[in-house]
Amino acid sequence: MKTHQLRALVAVADAGSVRGAARLLDTSPAAITQSLQLLEESIQMQLVLRTSSGVTLTECGQTLLTHARLIVSQMTRAHEALDALRGIPRRRLSVAVTAWVALTFLPETVARFRERMPQIQLELFEGLLAIANPRLRDGSLDIYIGRQSPGAASGAFTYQPVFASSRAVVARNGHPNAASRSLADLLELDWLVALDPETEGQAPYRTFAQYGLPVPRSIHYLHSLAVAVPLLRYTDMVSIFPWPLVELCAQRDDLCALPLREQLDDSLVGIITRNGEPPDAASRCFIDCFIETVRGEKWMASAHIRRAMHSVEILV
Repeated sequence: MKTHQLRALVAVADAGSVRGAARLLDTSPAAITQSLQLLEESIQMQLVLRTSSGVTLTECGQTLLTHARLIVSQMTRAHEALDALRGIPRRRLSVAVTAWVALTFLPETVARFRERMPQIQLELFEGLLAIANPRLRDGSLDIYIGRQSPGAASGAFTYQPVFASSRAVVARNGHPNAASRSLADLLELDWLVALDPETEGQAPYRTFAQYGLPVPRSIHYLHSLAVAVPLLRYTDMVSIFPWPLVELCAQRDDLCALPLREQLDDSLVGIITRNGEPPDAASRCFIDCFIETVRGEKWMASAHIRRAMHSVEILV
């Protein structure tokens, strides 16, 4: 297997077609096709299925793709490290940030970072586990500021806790169960949960088992706060939010926290990076800017950040 062949496989998976992959790699469709054919010949297995609507990966292709992403990412990092020694700066930094941190500390962090490293292009993602964890594993994400997956292998990532807060069940104002005092009253409702692939989205609901209750009968998965808020606001669905997000969304989006007797598990948010890799200058700079922003007093001048931080313990 050659590196350029693995790059072709990754590009085809990302673009969904040979022509799209060629555009991504600035080469010809014939070159992409040849790379895939040679790769398939070298392993003697079919990797892609060509259809009238594009290209899909076979089971073997999907398996190899996971490793190909990591190899391609590591090669890119190696080139960037060598470029740094030549005085050529890194060009892009990929960061995922959990929603309430994005709504509070991210703007100041980015402003500080841009002042120090204006040559770096930022790629920013909404920091949900289903998005961040796979990208951390395959090397396409550099930093994740968010919640550590309950099912994540401890040796895969480094984790520096930054915030601790409680969580609450949220629903729209006027919800039929808005005054409910027990989780037992909510078992028949439709629940929204941010999917964690490693625990199949069940981790947020272990609280039910702690109180001798079954898991809610109807759980739906989401991958964006922008999707969750209107569903909660205009339906009878419920979800679990960290309290800072409750504080940010309650008044603005007409949501409320249910006054339950049961205590939900705390939510820990930290800085997560891949283990076993030396941090590059851009990553170190961004992390420093974030911690400086959290430790600084500038955010105290913002009413909405003060409100969000009312129930948060800062751990750095």
